[in-house]
Amino acid sequence: MSVWLLCALLFSPIGRAEQDGQPVSIKEVELYAEETFCERPDCGTWVLNIIWRDEFAENDKSEKVSYDIEVIRTEQMRTVHFETIHVMANKTGYYHWKWTSSIPLQCTSHSVRLRRRDQDHIGEWTQLYTYKGKDLNATTTGVYPNGKTVMVGSNITFCCIVERDQVPLPKFPIQISNRTYISDPVHFDEPLTKFPIQKYTVVVGKAPLYLLAIPPDDQNLVCVTRDLSSVECNWNVGRNTHLTHNRKTNYTLNGRNCEPGNCTQHALMKQKTKWTLIAKNPLGVKTLIDEADPTERVWLRAPSKISHIANARNVTLRWSWDEKNYTLFLMICQVKLNGNIYTKTFNGVGLSSAVLVNLQPFANYTAQVTCGSLEHFYKWGDWSEITKFSTKEDIPEAVDVWIQYSEQKASVMWKPLTQEQSHGTITGYEITIENAEGGSTKSNIGLNNNKQLCYNITFGSEKNVTVSAKNSVGLSPPSTIIIQSNPDNEVSVSRINSSDGGFEISWEESHSSTCGYVVEWFPTYNKTQCSVKWKKIPECERDACYTRIQSGNFEAGVRYTISVYACTDNRPKLLKRSEGYAVELKPGKVQNLTGENTEGNLELSWKEVPLDQQKGFISCYKVKTQHSDSKNIMTETKVLVPKVNLKLDPGSYTFYVSALTSGGEGDHETLGWTIEKPIQPMIAATLVGCSAATLVFIIITVLCYRKRKWLKNLLYPDIPEPKLAGKWITKGIYCTQMAEGYVKCEIQEVLNVDHPAVSESLHRFDLISSNSKVVPAQNFYQSISESPADVSYCPIEKLTTIIDNPSYSITMPEPVGVTQMSDLTLEMQDAYLPAPNFVQNNFVVKDSEGYKPQVSMSYTSIALVDSPQCPAM
Repeated sequence: MSVWLLCALLFSPIGRAEQDGQPVSIKEVELYAEETFCERPDCGTWVLNIIWRDEFAENDKSEKVSYDIEVIRTEQMRTVHFETIHVMANKTGYYHWKWTSSIPLQCTSHSVRLRRRDQDHIGEWTQLYTYKGKDLNATTTGVYPNGKTVMVGSNITFCCIVERDQVPLPKFPIQISNRTYISDPVHFDEPLTKFPIQKYTVVVGKAPLYLLAIPPDDQNLVCVTRDLSSVECNWNVGRNTHLTHNRKTNYTLNGRNCEPGNCTQHALMKQKTKWTLIAKNPLGVKTLIDEADPTERVWLRAPSKISHIANARNVTLRWSWDEKNYTLFLMICQVKLNGNIYTKTFNGVGLSSAVLVNLQPFANYTAQVTCGSLEHFYKWGDWSEITKFSTKEDIPEAVDVWIQYSEQKASVMWKPLTQEQSHGTITGYEITIENAEGGSTKSNIGLNNNKQLCYNITFGSEKNVTVSAKNSVGLSPPSTIIIQSNPDNEVSVSRINSSDGGFEISWEESHSSTCGYVVEWFPTYNKTQCSVKWKKIPECERDACYTRIQSGNFEAGVRYTISVYACTDNRPKLLKRSEGYAVELKPGKVQNLTGENTEGNLELSWKEVPLDQQKGFISCYKVKTQHSDSKNIMTETKVLVPKVNLKLDPGSYTFYVSALTSGGEGDHETLGWTIEKPIQPMIAATLVGCSAATLVFIIITVLCYRKRKWLKNLLYPDIPEPKLAGKWITKGIYCTQMAEGYVKCEIQEVLNVDHPAVSESLHRFDLISSNSKVVPAQNFYQSISESPADVSYCPIEKLTTIIDNPSYSITMPEPVGVTQMSDLTLEMQDAYLPAPNFVQNNFVVKDSEGYKPQVSMSYTSIALVDSPQCPAM
């Protein structure tokens, strides 16, 4: 502890010497409050002015001097502002500084002290110099500010000085001295001339405690000359300052008082002049400057006493000037004709007239005139009063003529002239018809109320028709059209769709066109005399031939025929023809709805909607089917043709048929129909089934007949011959001697005798044979002996083997030897033949006496050869 004390004692003189190295040089310090403009006395001040003198300033060679300034609320000794300021060195030693307080200076006392500061040393503080507040000797409660004018957008802090031992109001929570309390800052963003402070504190008397306003905000000072001898300066006043009476903004122009917004002063021409405007009110000052030569800022006044002299196509306007200096001034003028600026301007010294040309005859006009400086144009002057005039009549313009063909007549039509085209009052039309032979006739036609005039001509040969309109001045230029003997109508008709209730038409450019094109249209199915309308196109633009016909020319639901003609020197040439509806509507009803049963289906058919009732292009037909037992639609079919085939089950139905266009669905036509169960299909099905079965049977029979051998072999094959050991006789002839000279021969099938079982079977059944024949023996033997090789019998089977049958032992007479015939063919049907005289051992012959020798016989088979035919016996 002692160490720190020692250090403090050692270093404190050094630090004090450094700070106090410069004595206090600031002398003669004076404080005073800056006066403010108020409606009532002692309304409050915020700006504290401080003036002092520095003794060192006379010997100080530095450019800038720095000072520390500290502002303290005296009673609490609370610093409310500290600032180091830098000022230019002043050899007189006097300096001035302002400080603006956040609260009025009357609220409490404020003390100020200063010290000098340079780069190395800081001087000593001066003593405190105090500006006393009203809280020191106030006898009543008061609120500050009171009747003060402040700027809009300011934050205002109110203070309340209370009597001794009084309690402050709740709106003033902060105490800054023994008797002064302040409020929180209150922001005001609206200009108000009277805003009672009782919203925050109390009312002192009947005057407002403060006034919100704004400083001057004037803009755009411009000085011009109007009479070439003085200048008029004008400016925008700007926002309302909300100050009145002696607080309102005061204006001076080059030191002379002016009214808000404008000021007039004498000026020298052709000499550059500077104009300074000062606008000042209690919250601020605004300065505006303008500089120019008045002759370069000329703004002429309006011409007066304007008059006119009108002809058919031109008018002369005259006027005068009220300013004498204008008569020698070089000016430029322009005219507003019917509200539009005329294309030509006029100039001259002291100009007082102008001629307007290319006007419309027999038309009403209005005119105004304004002028400006030609040498140094600044701006157009004021417009004169409006003058009205009418041009005189002139011959009409040529009429727009066209032609319509119908059966054996031609109608020449022309459009009535508008008011701009008629150049007067139309009194009639003159028509001239020239025949090919050279004769001509003239006719005069009066006026009617038709929008389109028409004249009928019977044509048989080519004619030239000329139409002219006439008024009080004369006839219009003639319009000629050629009536053809055979009009050109050979062109295909296409469909055209509408566009916003009108038609957009395009075509290919024609090289034969010499005077443009004509677009013609008329109702397709309600064409009447003089019903054709047309539009002439002078030429194609940029090689594109295109035009639009507006919707106002067409009726909804009406089909129009639109044709494009090329205008040539001889006659119009048809280029294109189309049909279409500007606006499609729902169509009318279909007609004659009928039904017919065809091959199990129901065919509905109807007639199309009449063309004049279609009211649009028929896109399709809608067919709805409803069963009698239900209220709902069973099916809905759309077809493109007036016919449809429906396949339905038996029952009662109702059919609804309607036509459709892009405009909607038309009313439907109704047809009731009952479909019965058909009998013919059943009969047809039965016949078809039976015919099919018969056809199949015939085919099978034919195939079986053709393939009978194959089927027999497949279904009933031949039983193969037994192949056993030993010798077999398949077929043999066995002859037996009969009584009375007959021999009985039999064809026998003999089995192998080598097998006991078979032998027993044969013994049990004797012979296996059914073919036998008995013939006289004499004849039989004779035949064999005479021609043993030529004996032919019905073929039985070729004998291939000889089988001995040892087991077959019968006591029989001695057999007669019979010569073996290898290729003998016999056919025996139990006939008796005479026994031959030669019978070999292989046959057993019985005599008539029945002698049967007891021998064991073996049968010798005779080979039988097939014979191509069997001769009669």
